[in-house]
Amino acid sequence: MSRQRGHPRRARWAILLPGLIVLMIALWFGGNWLRYAADQRAVERGRECAGGPAALKVVVTPSVETPMREIAKRWNASGPVLGDHCLKVNISSADSAVVLAGLTSEWSVRELGDRPHAWLPESSIWTDRLSAVDDALLGSAPDTVGGSPVVLAAPQEAATTLSKSMAFSWADIVTLTSDPGGWTRFGKSGWGRITMALPSPAANPATGLAVQAVLSGVGKQSPLTQDVLARPEVTDAIGKLAAGQPAGVPETTRDALISLGDTETMESAPFSMVPVLEVDLHRRNLAADGRPAARHPLSEIVATGPVPTADFPFVRLAGIDQVLADAADQFRQFILAPDQQRDLARAGLRTASSRERPSDSVSMTWPDLPPATAPANSKTTQQLAATWAAATEGGRIVTLLVDVSKSMSGDGGDGRSRIDRVKESLHGYADYTVSGSVGLWRFSRALDKTKAYQQLVPIGPIAERRAALHRAIDTLAPTGATDLYESIAAAYKSATSTYVADKRNEIVVITDGGTDGPMTLAELTALIKSVDDPKKPVAVSVIAFGPGHNRAALRELTKLTNGTVSTLTDARGIQAALGQLSARRG
Repeated sequence: MSRQRGHPRRARWAILLPGLIVLMIALWFGGNWLRYAADQRAVERGRECAGGPAALKVVVTPSVETPMREIAKRWNASGPVLGDHCLKVNISSADSAVVLAGLTSEWSVRELGDRPHAWLPESSIWTDRLSAVDDALLGSAPDTVGGSPVVLAAPQEAATTLSKSMAFSWADIVTLTSDPGGWTRFGKSGWGRITMALPSPAANPATGLAVQAVLSGVGKQSPLTQDVLARPEVTDAIGKLAAGQPAGVPETTRDALISLGDTETMESAPFSMVPVLEVDLHRRNLAADGRPAARHPLSEIVATGPVPTADFPFVRLAGIDQVLADAADQFRQFILAPDQQRDLARAGLRTASSRERPSDSVSMTWPDLPPATAPANSKTTQQLAATWAAATEGGRIVTLLVDVSKSMSGDGGDGRSRIDRVKESLHGYADYTVSGSVGLWRFSRALDKTKAYQQLVPIGPIAERRAALHRAIDTLAPTGATDLYESIAAAYKSATSTYVADKRNEIVVITDGGTDGPMTLAELTALIKSVDDPKKPVAVSVIAFGPGHNRAALRELTKLTNGTVSTLTDARGIQAALGQLSARRG
């Protein structure tokens, strides 16, 4: 009698079923444990975050927006806690010029979002300018998170021709761009002169750093200093660079890159090259800067010798609570860690801890570079921007209105009086102003019979007034009370009567604040409106230092006349503030 074989499927289920039951029980216990662990973590995190969340707002230059957003995501995912606060960082991006304008005037929440707690621009040139306007706005010293060298962007044909024909330094650019033979020396007579577009250095760090490198090379000294700027060979180089500017130089480096990238031939090019940060050329060639792709990617040319480099400083802003201040410092340290430095390097920055480079670059070589040039200090940078503005714009018409009230004998920092600081700054201004017209007034109670103001040097061409200005500056001495508004009114009437067309006409008031005269702000603004002529605009700008000024009143006055107000902790910042004003485009 044969035996009946068992069904194979039933046999397999008999074996598998107990295992499945055990697995389901394990999963059930495991899931409950995970939920319990998550609940415990939530409870623990709730205890850690008893003080509530703290959202750090950081505004960054578009040059590093993409990697900084990724870095922020990683930091947020790590669950940072500070004391009893859970931290989070929000990244926004805006052009540094726009951020500077917002921080020093009225921050537009509608256009820029919430006011930031920290700032990462592409260069300390911006933080220096912020300090020059109001040194109380900086909450920490700038700390570089990476760098980007300044290179020359040119159409590929021009870059190849120049690179193969000669090795040139930054100082050689003066000779190259002032040679009437231009490209003929390289066998390209149809290309005309060699021209380098230099958008305003006051608003374009690549230009400012490039010009510094050129002048340091000409003066054979690095870093560039105010004394070097005054040397004849250096002032001659500034004149040649300014004279060699092509017509219609774009306002920004990015616009210059776009214009040059749309060029079909060198014969039709608006200029031969433009200085640019390496990372920004990389982004432009990829059309990663929010603008349409160029017809032709541009190539980089690297001059020999020390390389001017933008330092990408992270700076904490003032006026925030201690939790956010500490959070900003913690996030800065996170950026400097190796993983984050690698992210920045892959996006196009040069970092100390990573040699990685972007894998998607177009027409870029990313060569090894010699050491960076030593950066000029803030005073030299401001003076250079002012000198360049004067050389390219033909100068301004400036009336200096200086407070000589008794309070100006007070402490101006480092054991010197306020008036001594002012006099030192004015002597410097008289020396580095190379074009335009300047006049000097002083104001205090009853200086000139019954008047609270006195004209010391009538407005006139600086070349003819320089010696007289130095003599008059030496006579400034504190006396009497501060009749501010009456003096501004008189200077404004005078400036409108001596107005020079096609120039920026401006009154620059230097004061330690306060007004003791009978005229009110409302009366002054009414008077300005009554004598204002749209065809003869006169700006009133104010440099105020010390604790005694009414910032709101000064802002109202300067806004009315398209001027600016710089508020400083003490008189040591006057020279930089004067340079900032001189570099401002009209």
